[in-house]
Amino acid sequence: MPKVLVSNNPELLRHFTAPPFKRLGLELVVARSGDDAAAMFDREEPALVVLDVEHGFETAKALKIKNPTTRLILVAGKLLTGDEMRLVSSSGCDELLISPMTADELYDVISIQLGEPRHGAESFAVAVELEGNKLDATVSNLSVDGVRLMITQPVTEGQVLQLTISPEGEPAVTIKGSVVWAQPREGKTVAGVAFDKLGDQPRAALLLAKLTQWQVIKNSDHSRVVLRGDFTEATRFDELLPAMVGRVVFDTAQVTYMNSLGVRAWCEFLRQARIQGYEFHACSVPFILQASMVRDVIGRGTVTSFFAPFHCIGCDHQEERLLQSAAILASNLEPPAFKCPSCGGALEFDDLPERYFAFLEDEAD
Repeated sequence: MPKVLVSNNPELLRHFTAPPFKRLGLELVVARSGDDAAAMFDREEPALVVLDVEHGFETAKALKIKNPTTRLILVAGKLLTGDEMRLVSSSGCDELLISPMTADELYDVISIQLGEPRHGAESFAVAVELEGNKLDATVSNLSVDGVRLMITQPVTEGQVLQLTISPEGEPAVTIKGSVVWAQPREGKTVAGVAFDKLGDQPRAALLLAKLTQWQVIKNSDHSRVVLRGDFTEATRFDELLPAMVGRVVFDTAQVTYMNSLGVRAWCEFLRQARIQGYEFHACSVPFILQASMVRDVIGRGTVTSFFAPFHCIGCDHQEERLLQSAAILASNLEPPAFKCPSCGGALEFDDLPERYFAFLEDEAD
């Protein structure tokens, strides 16, 4: 049970009681002040600290010095000056959030910092067999039409493979497919497998759509639509339209690629969808790059959080960090800098702010 040290902030404490947090099984310890946080940090040894800025940047810095491996999130409730943004960076914190925020926003950040799957990022296992013999294979790309595999054993074009897909917490499904191409690579075989038609396997077709295209998660006050994979000329959003009622939150963290035809199809979908209101959470880098060039990618909605590329010049470490739009707006579109987890140097934003944050310009005005 991960232990989380959190400031006595009513909004934070209320969010921690929201349903999504129950799956994390957190043990909360509440600090009333900066001094209280420092004392409890030594006594409780939490895995994560969620600290109100009112408790001080120096408190955050001191906690990170005591234990650099403890993840620390700073929460501010106002616009930040350039000097304050530099204090955020020098504190060594792993994330900055601006209040008010939604429970979903907080959950996304907490789950990432604790190394837990985000809501809608369910894992699955794939077992591959050839003529009844199990193959040592890993999946590198799964779609509704087929899969690309890295296989230890040799396979050839035309061979029929049997794949058993086991989603976490759900019954497995078995699908057959034919090897349409196979290439040797570093002692293994990379193979493309085309699935047989799934007309008589509706559950398998539904599962593949869920794992590779989208998943609709109904909540009491909104629907969360988790979008996945590539947006191309082959992507069809028509089947998603009936689910677009009420308030919708689009989660695009798993959107990996968008070409011009895919962008066009997505924009047309937003125009046709009869949604009362919608917003975007945890947008992937490919999605944000398109949204910054084509305003219709987010339509009438707003982006609440998004991933951004960061790079350490010292050791060449690269990673994507989840940023809150409110935090970037509060800093006048100045990107934060973090401490590199590999070498301790500066982990800096790896793009042009005026280009990458262009989708926020309307809100910044």
